[in-house]
Amino acid sequence: MNDIIRFHVPCRTEYTKLVEEVSVQIGTHLHKKTSPQFIGKLRAVMNEVFLNIVKHSDTAKQNEVVRFQFEIGIEYFTTSIYDYGPGFAAEGHFPPYPEKVIGKRYKLRDVIDGAVYFTVIDPFSLTFSFEEKAESDLDEMDNLAMLDDHGLGISIVTKIMDSVTYSYLGHGKYDWKLAKKLD
Repeated sequence: MNDIIRFHVPCRTEYTKLVEEVSVQIGTHLHKKTSPQFIGKLRAVMNEVFLNIVKHSDTAKQNEVVRFQFEIGIEYFTTSIYDYGPGFAAEGHFPPYPEKVIGKRYKLRDVIDGAVYFTVIDPFSLTFSFEEKAESDLDEMDNLAMLDDHGLGISIVTKIMDSVTYSYLGHGKYDWKLAKKLD
């Protein structure tokens, strides 16, 4: 049976350090199953997801807490993080997505070293991916001034984790599901 750890925190930036500290403790617990570098990466992932929820979701407006659920299995580490939207639009549609957008891939954001995409996998869920720019493209940094930092968080998360999905649960509630194969 997998171990499950649940952690709830108010949706406010002053709790960012607490989220990071809990992530470090979880990572330390996993240390025998993964590399020490994963602890720092897990901290960065939880920081990015939490700050994105605080800045871009309706969780605080709903007077709700951010709910983390860590599941530690034999081969995988998964995290579910629940928030209140707003979700991601695909051709102007939010979940439940119509049949015409299921299976399609959309660019979310260009970042300095590539682009973040999402694919609609069913009427309620998206999966995220990162496509790295070729090294020669990185030498052409003329457009750096045009890039903003919006989208950097999800690019960090998709680079570190093996799987990143975002599913609509109903009534404005969503579930971030992050998974990483343990070494």
